[in-house]
Amino acid sequence: MQQNEKFKDWLFRYQSFYRVRRTDKSKRRFLSALVADISEMREDVQVIEYNRHEKYASRNVYVGDIEKADQIICTYYDTPIQHFGPYVLFDRKEQEKRTTSFIVATSVLLLLAGIAGTLLYMRYASGTADLISVRTALIALAYGVYFYLFGKITKGLPDRRTVVRNTSSVLALLAMINDTKVKDEKTAFAFVDEGSFGESGLEAMLTPKNKKAKIFYLDCVGADAPLHVIGNDISKAKLSVMSIDHQSSDEKINYIFSAKISEKEQKTQFHLDKSELNKKNLNMENITKVMELCR
Repeated sequence: MQQNEKFKDWLFRYQSFYRVRRTDKSKRRFLSALVADISEMREDVQVIEYNRHEKYASRNVYVGDIEKADQIICTYYDTPIQHFGPYVLFDRKEQEKRTTSFIVATSVLLLLAGIAGTLLYMRYASGTADLISVRTALIALAYGVYFYLFGKITKGLPDRRTVVRNTSSVLALLAMINDTKVKDEKTAFAFVDEGSFGESGLEAMLTPKNKKAKIFYLDCVGADAPLHVIGNDISKAKLSVMSIDHQSSDEKINYIFSAKISEKEQKTQFHLDKSELNKKNLNMENITKVMELCR
């Protein structure tokens, strides 16, 4: 698929201005831009809230009639937390362990740096500190910045390189929404929240009314790696259909993703190394194959 001017505009904005989608504020900014772009192509777009808390709510964006559609093409838009090593698809426990290890390691390093800085200051500070002075103000500012950063790190730092994961899948959905060959009353699209560390967004989309719909779930489709399909409901797939030991919220979900394959303990493992995740260029051939598959 050639990148037309509209696609280039999406790519520039979503990898520059809306690449981090971690906090409620950053997600709102992204959703505002996303809904505006979709509204230029379709009128049947809606934002649905779920898992509402006192200061936070998860949000899914639906295009078309989710409940009556025979086919739903979806992906997650939220930003993952930084982690050690590659991104291992379909292995939540392994990915959680890598993320937790990164948070613990960075927190300990910052804590040690804070202790070292305090001891260094106490050693070389001369005289009694004046409560009203420039030096006292600078020290208070330094500690304020330190504890602010420490709070951010202990909660997990968002990965800022999101072109592959999962901006590429968001752009693929936008391209399909814009493609006249995919426009069909029986086809709906969904951008779901909370997908980088769970399936609550996907589960919120699944209702008894759309139980029979074919679900195509995209992940990292623009990565510079082979494209794979996992599912039992892809009759027109031109790609190799595989099956792995993966527990999902619905066995009729078909996963379309780009990843490398390795064998670990006699199990097939799909993964993307940091080098693939951090690339700035998209594999447009894979995105073209995804569009053809979903037509």
